[in-house]
Amino acid sequence: MDGWQKYKSWLGISPSLPQKWQHQRWQDVPLLAIDLELTSLDTKVAAITSIGWVSGLNGQIDLSSAFYQVINTPADLQQSPVIHGLTAEHIAQGQELAPILQQLATMRDTHIWVFHHAPLDTQVLLRDMQALGLGLEGMVSLDTLCLEKYIINRAQLVFSRDSLMLADCCRRYGFPPAPLHNALDDAMSTLELAFAQLNSLKVLPHKVSDLKHCKCLQRY
Repeated sequence: MDGWQKYKSWLGISPSLPQKWQHQRWQDVPLLAIDLELTSLDTKVAAITSIGWVSGLNGQIDLSSAFYQVINTPADLQQSPVIHGLTAEHIAQGQELAPILQQLATMRDTHIWVFHHAPLDTQVLLRDMQALGLGLEGMVSLDTLCLEKYIINRAQLVFSRDSLMLADCCRRYGFPPAPLHNALDDAMSTLELAFAQLNSLKVLPHKVSDLKHCKCLQRY
């Protein structure tokens, strides 16, 4: 088993889409963009300091679905306050993680979850949800970073690693700059980016399975 297969096995990823999404058209699929702010990029020790999500359908963002919460964690914040601005005082006033992940888990089967650089957030979510007996089984994710890389490669453009950062990806589609490193703002930008990417690929009104060749979809 190669490294990628081991990684997929560890995450519980299956190459096939659930039957319910196989023939669904993209404009009929609810998307849920999620972003986490973490204490570290090392997913073995990273703790969630804030989480934001927002859903949308057919190119429209449902602002009433927007959710944001600072998380109370005893973990070492390391240098993360410099990046996302959440100090020890903010964290101390945050909420417990468990009920929030329980709420998030209720949307595991009803939405396709959207991340920008899915492996980072999903590894942390999988670890913390499994600790609560929740898991991610059956969830499907769309990775906008992976999809943007496919789009750039298809256009035969030269790009750097930095050019795949969320802000740079959004800028290419003409979105105004959004505040960086706020979980809800980043989730909102990720959902806007996903809609723009799907439109640019002309996959609307095609099926979810039409994007499998882009390798930006994963089933858990």
